[in-house]
Amino acid sequence: MVAVLAGCAGVASVAAILGCASQEGRLKTDTFVARKRLTGELIARQEWETAFAYADELHLEQPRDAEVLVLRGKIYREKGLSAEAEGDLLSAIQLDENLAEAHAALAIVYDVMTRTQDAERHHKQAVRLDPRNATYLNNLGFSLYLRGKNHEAIKVYSEAARLMPTNRRLRTNLGFAFAATGDFRRAAHEFEMGGAPAEAKNNLGFAYERKGDLKNAYELYAEAARLDPASVKARSNLVNAAQVLGRELPQDLAPVPVVVPAPAPPDSKSTPRSPAKEEMKP
Repeated sequence: MVAVLAGCAGVASVAAILGCASQEGRLKTDTFVARKRLTGELIARQEWETAFAYADELHLEQPRDAEVLVLRGKIYREKGLSAEAEGDLLSAIQLDENLAEAHAALAIVYDVMTRTQDAERHHKQAVRLDPRNATYLNNLGFSLYLRGKNHEAIKVYSEAARLMPTNRRLRTNLGFAFAATGDFRRAAHEFEMGGAPAEAKNNLGFAYERKGDLKNAYELYAEAARLDPASVKARSNLVNAAQVLGRELPQDLAPVPVVVPAPAPPDSKSTPRSPAKEEMKP
């Protein structure tokens, strides 16, 4: 009887352990989506180590989850591990070829690797799968701009701008694309919509400089520095342009020389005084 009871107790203990394990497994499953969302937020905050720990754990739990592979692939990409990023993102696409986020992330990896045709193909696929995603449109536009396809980039950027009309980065990118085609009037308008007045002037100056017109760039950098005297970027660009052109800085922007008074000659008749001491009070 004792042996039987002992056996029953052993069975009960095992059942309890299995029950706990089962409960823990259910808990992990229940929190999987929440932890996946948290990983995305950690990536957005650029907390790479913590994000990778979560993504790797999620992948161990569900290795065929395409979204988890995308998350881990993004972390690899941002840490400069292009081959690892490509592997995860290709695996994600094999699991779910209609996952726009996987195509978008892989396209950026190919941009970094200068595999331009592959980058464009996956950018366009991301846009086809999610045509109202302004971020994917912006990424495609930037990829086209980098390849010198400025008119195509303008068309894509403009479509994105209709979806996110107040996005500053998008407006600035569109401005540079217009400038690359020689349309500085439209470029100036987009830069004005994309930032503060000083920033807009500085961007327009940089666009002129990229086209080889350093004279106009110099004047625009000066305007930017006047609009925002604290702008290190505008002043630095102005100084560089002045040096290349062999010009002086505008008088109102030239650094004011600091006059340091010469030390008085020593008086041999005077005796040096010791420093004053603070009176000690009881």
